[in-house]
Amino acid sequence: MPSSTNNPTLLCEQCGAPLRSRAGEDDCLHCLLTAGFDPKEAAGEASLEELGTRFYQHYEILTRPDGSRWELGRGAMGVTYKARDVNLETLVALKLISARHAARPEARQRFLQEARAAARLRHPNVASVFHFGTINTLPTMEGTVASPEENAAAGDCFYAMEFVEGETLEARLRRNGPLTPVEAAAIGLQVARALSAAEQRGLVHRDLKPSNIMLLTEGVQDASEAWVKVIDFGLAQLEEAEQPATRFLGTFAFASPEQIEGRALGTRSDLYSLGATLWYALTGRPPRKMDGPPEAKSADLHALPSIEPLEKRGVPASLCAFLAAAVAPDPNDRPQTAVDFGRGLQRCLDELNGTSAEKVVSFSQRRRWRRILVPAGIAAGLLVLAFFVIPAGAPSDKSIAVLPFRNLSGDPANAFFAEGIQDDILSRLVKIRDLKVISRIGAARYPAEAPRDLKEIGNALGVRHVVEGSLRRSGDHVFLHVALIDTTDGHELWAEGYDRKLADAIHLQGELATDIANALNATLSPQESAGVRATPTQNPDAFVLYLRGRKFENSLNFAISDYEAAEALYTQAIALDPGFALAHARLASSLSLLYRYRGPSEELRKRAYGEAREALRLQPELGEAHLVSALCSYRIDRDFESAMPELEKARRLLPNDTEAESFIAYIERRRGHWRAARAGLERCLERDPGNVIYQEELYTTAYLLRDWPAAQKNAIRAEALGPSQVLLKVQRALVAVWKDGDVEPLRKVFAAIPNYGDSEGIVAWMRWDAAMMARDFTAAQQAIDGFPYDTLSSVYSAPVPKSYLEGCIALATGDRQRAQEKFEAARPSYEAEARAHPDSALRHARLGLLYAYMGRRQDAIREGRRAVELKPIEQDHFDGPEQLCNLALIHAWLGDKDEAIRMVESLLKTPGGVFFYEASMSHWELRLRWQWDPLRSEARFQKLLAEPEPVTAY
Repeated sequence: MPSSTNNPTLLCEQCGAPLRSRAGEDDCLHCLLTAGFDPKEAAGEASLEELGTRFYQHYEILTRPDGSRWELGRGAMGVTYKARDVNLETLVALKLISARHAARPEARQRFLQEARAAARLRHPNVASVFHFGTINTLPTMEGTVASPEENAAAGDCFYAMEFVEGETLEARLRRNGPLTPVEAAAIGLQVARALSAAEQRGLVHRDLKPSNIMLLTEGVQDASEAWVKVIDFGLAQLEEAEQPATRFLGTFAFASPEQIEGRALGTRSDLYSLGATLWYALTGRPPRKMDGPPEAKSADLHALPSIEPLEKRGVPASLCAFLAAAVAPDPNDRPQTAVDFGRGLQRCLDELNGTSAEKVVSFSQRRRWRRILVPAGIAAGLLVLAFFVIPAGAPSDKSIAVLPFRNLSGDPANAFFAEGIQDDILSRLVKIRDLKVISRIGAARYPAEAPRDLKEIGNALGVRHVVEGSLRRSGDHVFLHVALIDTTDGHELWAEGYDRKLADAIHLQGELATDIANALNATLSPQESAGVRATPTQNPDAFVLYLRGRKFENSLNFAISDYEAAEALYTQAIALDPGFALAHARLASSLSLLYRYRGPSEELRKRAYGEAREALRLQPELGEAHLVSALCSYRIDRDFESAMPELEKARRLLPNDTEAESFIAYIERRRGHWRAARAGLERCLERDPGNVIYQEELYTTAYLLRDWPAAQKNAIRAEALGPSQVLLKVQRALVAVWKDGDVEPLRKVFAAIPNYGDSEGIVAWMRWDAAMMARDFTAAQQAIDGFPYDTLSSVYSAPVPKSYLEGCIALATGDRQRAQEKFEAARPSYEAEARAHPDSALRHARLGLLYAYMGRRQDAIREGRRAVELKPIEQDHFDGPEQLCNLALIHAWLGDKDEAIRMVESLLKTPGGVFFYEASMSHWELRLRWQWDPLRSEARFQKLLAEPEPVTAY
């Protein structure tokens, strides 16, 4: 903190509080604190309205009935007004730099920086900035233009941004008082998403507070349903350019200790501010009691806040603990990323809503659209129904499941540590051939917080023993208790407590795994013993980062944001320990997943293969490195020949890990060896009967073969296993469409999904498609209208403009003129996606179909064939048929009816091409889907649909 011992004490002219630097060059922190809670501007502030004009270029500031300017709010740099764009006749929010700041060139440059910082963000939870201007611009020589920096330095500045109809969180609190826990958590979750977008662009907001959070409350009943927009990036800076500050900027009551003390800032400072904002929203007071300038309360900056005010307001213990961690004085004790913050807050929200709470996540990116509302909490009611479970057989005396460990730290942010220790113990046990070990996914549906019937768990998983544990992390100490229990009678075979410093905890999992193996009388070869005891890194900080990365990579959400978070954490771990082979391997895996689902990129490809090679160079006998090397070949290049030898090596080095076995089955499926694929997946499920992914993949294999009875059976079994009930209900409902042509069960499932949280539009799109299949075009339009943005951002893992879906409705109802207008509006987005991802068969297929709907023959055929070339069925029997189905649909809309019907007749007998998308190739969908209407009058097509569904040959 800057010292004033060598300078005379200067006092604020307004409140008499001490200033921290030379007169005229700093703000009074006490006045800033007052401004943080008071809608009136801080002492000495004046806006450019004093210049006597309401017009700024083509923007006019609006006035209230009493003639005063329509002020929306005040921030660190200026005043925001409601205004009108006189050219476009639309409302905007116009922010003017204050007269006090306008007199300072460095302040004008900071105002320009603010506008640029906000303009860099394009996110549903951030108010968009789209114009920067100055009143007095520099004269220029003919043919030259002054730069924004030059104009900002010479004139008074303003910028225009999205007008948000609603109220600030501060106004909401002043009007109605503190929020309920559900309201606070729901609002905080959306703010965390905005901060995540800022974090990805290297931005730190630095002034997050209730007055900078807008609630779009039109048509909602309570604050928990409001859409949230973060505004006023007035103090934002690039994180990589952040340097220790020489003066305090921000709002003291919500600023982090490091911000107040002038230290370098990162995302964790914004997360502190968000935690303090939620604390204030729940209690009416910030976590630190500050009645004067910060110098008088410096000790309070590093004191843990008491949660008593939260408890008095009836805030549940889990949310109290989470907020206490969020406002911890030490940044290392807070959630480390905005994604981490959002995940922790989502868990609190799920607990508040009960075990039926749901959120939008993606269960399986293996099939593109699968972002479904998935239950976050899994209670005892999700134990497998015996009728549906594949019999596990008599358990071996050396069979074991490591159940999720209980986090006793009192801090949800430390949950990753308990999960990471459990996962690391498991990764060592799978190396012992003499054991039968259940996967992490198989054990994950028995969380530590839920009641456990160990005998029932043993029967369901086919194991004789389970490991239970609890972990508490306090500072640099780790306290762990582990017990090995016989599930047949519940008695402990072995139990041990461990007290280790964090630096020594690196060796703990190897010690634990060895103790467990010895208790089971397992035989270990010298190589296995060395592998189990091996320490992956000697750097404790790198190890903690690795555990955080594993939490994201292991998430059953299968979301792109999880893989991005894992990539960042593994990269940080490697920076601390370049010899950390396991981190190199996991980084390669995350990069390969990003290549597959975010979009092909040569940079991602090179990095993924490079990390896999480095892991093998560092540890040639590391089973995980061989597995990841195979996954890179499988996911990136579809080079199955190169993947198979690596999978065989991984299977030898990790004899109890069924992941290598499962990918061998997936390769057999892509090679067109469908029976071998089914048999391989059944073997995986026999060894790991609680693994819902293997059950779901058997379901996928069955419907691709159009084996509807088997698909129905596997869907029921998967639903019994959980954990994503809603997704699995969708799967069962899809079977009703394919098998019986009944769309209503599917529509009922989608109708039951709440709108809240569908920021990417996945649910809106699914409702639209189901309504279109039912020919309920009014409901289809309502599904689109219910989504608040112009683009559904992640359908098919790529953006879909609303205009495209509206064009489809118009085309299906015969309004070709409106259809053309809507498709023309969507075309630039589709073309840009295809250019940005030239190797994406999906994007070329979508563009080709759009061209076909528009009647652009040559373009449609070119793009459709390009998609087939990128994923030919001869090389990929899993994805390849989809491109042919899409090409058949293109021919149908171009009038090539004979060719389209010929392709349909062939594809109906070919495995693949079935799913929830436009060209899905099943008998009932050919009857139901409007997309095939151009063929309905053709006798061959009518005859095809009148006959029984052809048998799929495999």
